[in-house]
Amino acid sequence: MRSVVAAVIAFGGVFLSSCSDSTSSKSRVGSAAESAEAGEVVILTWEEYFNPEVVAQFEEETGIRVVFEYFENLDEMQSLLESRPDGFDLIVADGGSVADLIDLQLLKAIDPEKLPNLANLDQRYLDLKFDPGNRYSVPYMWGSTLITYRSDLIPEPAHSWKSLWDERYKGKVLMVDDQFDCYAVALLSLGYDLNSQDPKELEEATRHLVSQVEELNAEFTDIITIREKLLSGECWISVSYSSDAPVLAEENESIAYFIPEEGAPLWVDSFAIPRESPNYGNAHEFLNFMADAKVAAENSNYLWCATTNREAHRYLSEEVLAEETLYPPEETMAKCRFDVQPSAERNSIVNRGMKSIYDHLQERSENDPALVESTREETSDGAASEKP
Repeated sequence: MRSVVAAVIAFGGVFLSSCSDSTSSKSRVGSAAESAEAGEVVILTWEEYFNPEVVAQFEEETGIRVVFEYFENLDEMQSLLESRPDGFDLIVADGGSVADLIDLQLLKAIDPEKLPNLANLDQRYLDLKFDPGNRYSVPYMWGSTLITYRSDLIPEPAHSWKSLWDERYKGKVLMVDDQFDCYAVALLSLGYDLNSQDPKELEEATRHLVSQVEELNAEFTDIITIREKLLSGECWISVSYSSDAPVLAEENESIAYFIPEEGAPLWVDSFAIPRESPNYGNAHEFLNFMADAKVAAENSNYLWCATTNREAHRYLSEEVLAEETLYPPEETMAKCRFDVQPSAERNSIVNRGMKSIYDHLQERSENDPALVESTREETSDGAASEKP
């Protein structure tokens, strides 16, 4: 997933078309009086992942108050859901996390009869392996993992994941502390499938990631820190997301980005309803509203993020549609892959591997604290998780 920074940056020329269209408005949410449950809808999500004006519009049209609670990573999301199963009405999660939550029986089935605007969604983001038939999830945004770098501090890097192992960037490489993304990047850089279940390839990927720590003084950190250090110039090259990179480049013209030649992980962030949601009806009201074509376009234009809503495309800004990291050409898409639910063996290998990485980071920190700002305590949750 992934994280979005567009909420804090204004883009000139991004606007929503005023053209009317019956397809986009035929199934708008009902009035507050028609809402099955009065009150609120509580959403557990990444921070800055919704256009405030869209949220305000929903509240005005329905009388339902929207309450957001935020997490910094998907492991924290799952922990919050497990500890407070009746505390949320909707969550936003990636495919692997949705699959895990389904297996843990922490989600409640979606009622498609309450969501006529599902017809607006693009079929390519439906019926994916993590939730066949979309019984438990509704796709929201999609994108890719990519490389972001400071063009003023390093020459044009090779358009390859191998650039993250380039010794010229020693001490200036940041990896996102997401298990799936770390291993996807390492596997692709070694010429393997990003969803490899082969123990030998996964062990090689672990050694490759450890070598970043030992030989390049790479750091593994959250996407917020990566943003900040790219903007400040402390980081020269990093893993990032298609929902972040163009916005960062708008804020600082020295920030550039690309999808590497080996291809990239694709992700879909989806809505899901927790099993013990106290406001099941209100959750469907919000889902149907967000699936309206014009609403989805307004949200996408603001966030600078690719929408899963097919009918929204006619209302997207020209700038968003022209951004090739948001909507890559077919030859690039052909080399990109969605994540699949991992085997238990892969989970076990990856968990051990991440522990080894954090052990090396901790050892380095103890030997020279100036090298690492984040502590083992800040990252141990990610290492212990079963997240793919």
